[in-house]
Amino acid sequence: MICLTGDVHHDSLKINEQLFVKNRNLSEVKISVDYARLCERYKIKSTLYVTGATLAEQWEEFKPIAGAALVEIGGHTYAGLPRSLASKIWAAVSGNISISHSQSHGSYASQRRDVDKMLAIAEKRLGRNLVSWRSHGLVHDQHTYRILAEAGIKYISDDLSWHKPFPELLPEGLISHPMNIIMDHDHIYHAHRTPEYVARQKRNWTFHDDPTKESYSIEEWGEIVTKQVVAIEQKGGLATVLMHPLCMYVADEFKTMEKLLKLFSQYKTIWACETGALVAKRKEANNE
Repeated sequence: MICLTGDVHHDSLKINEQLFVKNRNLSEVKISVDYARLCERYKIKSTLYVTGATLAEQWEEFKPIAGAALVEIGGHTYAGLPRSLASKIWAAVSGNISISHSQSHGSYASQRRDVDKMLAIAEKRLGRNLVSWRSHGLVHDQHTYRILAEAGIKYISDDLSWHKPFPELLPEGLISHPMNIIMDHDHIYHAHRTPEYVARQKRNWTFHDDPTKESYSIEEWGEIVTKQVVAIEQKGGLATVLMHPLCMYVADEFKTMEKLLKLFSQYKTIWACETGALVAKRKEANNE
């Protein structure tokens, strides 16, 4: 069983990969529309975690995704943890590339406001309440999950846990479905992520288990994803895959993604909001 996920950001956030889209008429949202249609071609469900500002600023572009039958929309913060002015100045002066987001939500109050704002714009634009969430940049603190649970979120996908084949119930009451397949963004050479950039980044990289300590060409990454998905399927687990629409496009214009979709189409795919049933089923089996 596979839960295919992706993250979508507003253009005004100016994340690094957006600068490497050669066709300036293509926004990240338009690329995400093509991503959703490609998934639809292979009859694959996907969960796209979207920043609230995307719904506020680029709603007309986003409408095809909102109306897609096989797409679940989840929250990805409202503002996307924009970089501080100091970070932007440092990057400009040094000529280096800084991370696309802040490393902190700030105060409890500011985090709560951001979550509430995200859920409000989703309800306004989509006409329904969100129940699934992924923190932008996977940045969360001791308050995040309690805030989300109190706001009505039920499913979270922040955990990079390479050895967890099943979703699990967190103390806050959220169902966590860990990303147990090597994710794309931090492990593919693409856009600004050249071998030289990655070599510098690895000095501070916190994940040391292979293959997470390395980066690969998009083709090599696809081969690793294939092996990991098949291994989890053989265990009867849930493979949660993160494939950003923007990364898939910038890396090779969806070529590797389409190969993976052909593989995924052989298995059952589910949305993030369906992972709770797996937890309930395992709990019931353990009680028998």
